[in-house]
Amino acid sequence: MIGVDLIASFELEINKIDDTINKPHTDDSVYWLNQAEIKFVKERFNGNLPHRTSYEQNEKRTRDLVNLLREKKYEAVEPTNHTSYDEYQYTYPTNMMFVLNEDVVISDLNNNHEMDTCVFECTADNFMYRINNSLTDFHYRYHRARPLRVRT
Repeated sequence: MIGVDLIASFELEINKIDDTINKPHTDDSVYWLNQAEIKFVKERFNGNLPHRTSYEQNEKRTRDLVNLLREKKYEAVEPTNHTSYDEYQYTYPTNMMFVLNEDVVISDLNNNHEMDTCVFECTADNFMYRINNSLTDFHYRYHRARPLRVRT
């Protein structure tokens, strides 16, 4: 949320550059301040700066962005059962820019042998290959598996 002081300072600086410009509309100021904020975050996260350091590569980048980090936990919903797998659907927040980590807890049907594991991100074109290939770690064996995720 952009504060009133920030908008007033922004509009004051615009008028210092060129005093022939009338006071900009507040909606325009908010738009440009939001664009600057998004650019700031993306450049520092991706490392598109002269130092080529991105998030968690050094202390400065981490401190620049650490206050934007939010943790979100999703509870399992009723799955859609398929022949060889179950499908769960989750809705990500609309204001989410980047996913840093995704962990899941899996267990057998009796809720024994719980295991924390990571998610394997795949694409729509290789999803069924990974389901049908008996050698992928998607299949639950020896109390281990790695769920697949396709973002739609």
